[in-house]
Amino acid sequence: MFRKTTTVVAFALLLAGCADGKFIKINEPNTCSTTGWTLTAIHYGDSRIVVIPVSEIVKDTEFRFILMPATETTDTIDYSNVTVTVKGKPPHDAWFEETTGEASSGDGTIRVCVDGPSLAPGDEIAYVVEVDGVGVLDPRATVIIRPNAT
Repeated sequence: MFRKTTTVVAFALLLAGCADGKFIKINEPNTCSTTGWTLTAIHYGDSRIVVIPVSEIVKDTEFRFILMPATETTDTIDYSNVTVTVKGKPPHDAWFEETTGEASSGDGTIRVCVDGPSLAPGDEIAYVVEVDGVGVLDPRATVIIRPNAT
C-alpha cells in the first residue's frame, strides 16, 4: 500500500512540473476551430483517481484531458479500456458538454471546447471526472485571460 501511495504522489508531483492544468500552446490549432489548450491529466487505477484540483482555462479554447490508466491489471479490469467521463456541474453544464473516452481508443485524450458565452476571467468552473468502476472526483477550472502569444 505504501508503495502505491508513494508512486501516485510522485507521479502527481511530476505532472505538476509539466504544465499540468496550465494554459499552453497559445498558437497551436485545436478541435474548437481556435488556438490553444489546457492539458490536464487524469491518472486512475485500482481504487484511485488523481486529477490536479484546479486547472486554468481560457474562453474560446480547448480543455484537454489526457487519460493515464494504471499499467497494472487485475483479474477483471484492464484500466486502459475503462470509460472515463468528464461533464460540467451546474450552472456550467449547459456548455461543458459531457464527453467520454478510453485510454485505449484514439489518442487517449478527451477534448471539451471552452465556449460558455458568459465566461469571464476569474470565473470558477466545476466539473466532474467519473471513472467507471473506480469513482468520481469534482475538480475545478479557473478562467484566465489569454496570455500574449510569443
